[in-house]
Amino acid sequence: MFAVFEPMDRPLYSQLVPYYELIESRDWRNEIKLITSVLRDHKSESVVDLGCGTGYHVRALTKLGFSVIGVDISKQNIEFARKRAEKEKIRTRFVIGSYYHYQPDTRVDAALCLNWSIPVRDYEVKRFLDNARGMLRPRGLLIVDFERRSQIVWKDVGKPIVDSWNQKKQLVVRVSVGQMVSNVLCSKDAYIIYHNFSKPNIPNETLRYKAAQGRGLAQVYVDYSYVRFFSLAEMRSFAKRSGFKVIANFLLPRNKYKRNYAVLEKDS
Repeated sequence: MFAVFEPMDRPLYSQLVPYYELIESRDWRNEIKLITSVLRDHKSESVVDLGCGTGYHVRALTKLGFSVIGVDISKQNIEFARKRAEKEKIRTRFVIGSYYHYQPDTRVDAALCLNWSIPVRDYEVKRFLDNARGMLRPRGLLIVDFERRSQIVWKDVGKPIVDSWNQKKQLVVRVSVGQMVSNVLCSKDAYIIYHNFSKPNIPNETLRYKAAQGRGLAQVYVDYSYVRFFSLAEMRSFAKRSGFKVIANFLLPRNKYKRNYAVLEKDS
């Protein structure tokens, strides 16, 4: 049985924060293009990013002229996001908070919840949607991404999936094994960070037989993630119960998978 971590204790939201935008492997450019198009079509100017992670969407949308607040439960994510925005000379706001409770000072035109951050249990989905509705002006938008159960690549379930990325002199490797429990994908992910990978040192005969990790050459972290799969009918049903309606659903490819972007509009 998979263990449950508090979000701020998970390696992905703590020790692995500096690698987060690298290992996400999103089509960042087309995703921002899609979101920007939806926001501008609805004349949305003020946005809250719920579960903003390290702040990529906040930074990108702020550069494009939107007024954006990033909210995340992970202190490490928010600290990283603030430093990155400062480094890029972007003036925006990041807040440590839960998307079940956070409310901005004034109602906003739109909210985002991306990277499959939407909750997995029915009652928590409703809690999330109810709170999101409270921060939006009449006919405000909520954009969430999700995957449909009909789009699951079943041959990958239960098998190790290996991905790797290079960052400067480091090699990041992830080995993931997922299990489906009802409509939730429970994934156990092992991350290995190889340091100074491009120029390994040749050890002498004594060091050759000592543990590499003890010499600081690699770090290993184990993370657990849970992703809820929805049908479009389920998404519409959840939306209706919280005072929204689904007005559009877009698809973007993600490697061999497809990511759905549902656009929910708050009832007037």
